[in-house]
Amino acid sequence: MNRRSFLAAVAGTPALAALVAACRSESRHTITSIPSGPQDVVLKITYEGGFVPVGVLFVNLPTLLISGDGRAFTPGAMIEIYPGPLLPAIVERSITDEGIRKVLQLADDAGLLGAPLDYSLPEGIGIADAPDTVVVINVDGKVYEHRANALGFDMPGSESTPARDNLNTFVTIISDLAKVAGASNVGDEHAFVPAEYRLQAMVVDPSQFTDPAPTVVAWPDGTGAVLAESAQCATVDASAVDELLTTATQLTFFEESDVVYQLAVVGVLPGDATC
Repeated sequence: MNRRSFLAAVAGTPALAALVAACRSESRHTITSIPSGPQDVVLKITYEGGFVPVGVLFVNLPTLLISGDGRAFTPGAMIEIYPGPLLPAIVERSITDEGIRKVLQLADDAGLLGAPLDYSLPEGIGIADAPDTVVVINVDGKVYEHRANALGFDMPGSESTPARDNLNTFVTIISDLAKVAGASNVGDEHAFVPAEYRLQAMVVDPSQFTDPAPTVVAWPDGTGAVLAESAQCATVDASAVDELLTTATQLTFFEESDVVYQLAVVGVLPGDATC
């Protein structure tokens, strides 16, 4: 996808006109090096903060993460039952070097390979408890972070800004990764199998949960994670708890030394800090 064809495609959609104007004023960035390690993050889009439960904030899956070794991660489909699985679904697919370069070209065409702009809400507009949209791009030894509060939450009829429209357009377009990278440059989706999990443990009283009642199981010895010491964060090898966690639901609680805990758990993704 070259700059001209990208701009032409964007210009054909009235809602994306602000991005066209922003792109036309930017000079093209010459990409010389892209991180290539399995723990390197090339691009990551997340929603951070906002009014959500503590466990949800801890898990906080990216909407898109591309690692240096050519993998792309996105949230999997949610099962509309309660209680659902304890582990959030994450899907993984391959992406070629050419595909990654097309993604970075899109970011360049959007003017995101540079210092962040002012993404503040227009004066006089306040949106309570909305998350920040965070776009992180790592290229040529530099990390560019673009952060906008309540992006896409603007009230109908309210004013926006060119910078906010630009970033929101990029986030919208990049959600169709196969279209951006080229269908031949991405592999089929399959379930992500983590090597490690990170978890957070909260003491609960099972008797306070009814209809349906929770299931309480013993937390196994030898995992390397002590739940009493995991109120903030702990990391555990998947081999030690994989069967236990993959069969657990949101109402599976874990007992350790006569204390019962509810867990927030997620597979460790590239770039995640371990506890």
